[in-house]
Amino acid sequence: MSDKPSVLITDIKGFANPVIARRLAASGARVIGCDREITADGVADGVDVIAWGSPADVVARATARFGGKLDAVVISGAMPAPRLKVEDLTIEALMPYFLHLAAESIAFAGAGVKAMRPHKAGRIVFGSSSGPIGGIPGFAAYAAARAAVNGVVRTLALEVAGDGISVNAVAANFIQTETYYPKALLEDPVKGPKLLARVPMGRLGEAEEVAALIELLTLGRSGFVSGQVIPISGAWC
Repeated sequence: MSDKPSVLITDIKGFANPVIARRLAASGARVIGCDREITADGVADGVDVIAWGSPADVVARATARFGGKLDAVVISGAMPAPRLKVEDLTIEALMPYFLHLAAESIAFAGAGVKAMRPHKAGRIVFGSSSGPIGGIPGFAAYAAARAAVNGVVRTLALEVAGDGISVNAVAANFIQTETYYPKALLEDPVKGPKLLARVPMGRLGEAEEVAALIELLTLGRSGFVSGQVIPISGAWC
């Protein structure tokens, strides 16, 4: 068994997750990623990956590849967030967000706890959003699903605190990635300045800044930090 801390990252191809994976690996962790687009075990963009499956199956296979010990899970579901008018919020429109961003993320946490409890230690970090904290008109479906994750953090943290497991969420917004705020939008002479005017710091955040915070929560001396939803949004909320 390796002495390196073992970290599973979900949705390895989305949001800031490739940057997060590289930073954790550079800090000495052994990283395994998974993603819906990955259908076979192997290596993708320099990161070990395993084929997609149910949360319980993915966590069990990753834990086995780590030699039986899982130290951290970064659960960072990512999907486009198109604007939807409130009158278009049907059950059919809402369910994809709740299934992927909320239900699946929480199920990954449950599977992670199952793997960590025997060792009386572990870190669970949700990659969430500060959208439901600050509020963004037109994105109720996305915000509601993220709010479900933010809302469960403290409950899960209390449930597993006695097992030495911490549970936190990094609630990002206004981070420059091609999933949410692509460079083309920022470079648009009209939309770019309008976007930046909404951010108190006057700029978009960088994926590396998100990765640095997640590194602290997964690998740093932060085990006593638990039950927190930490915004990273340039003082927007």
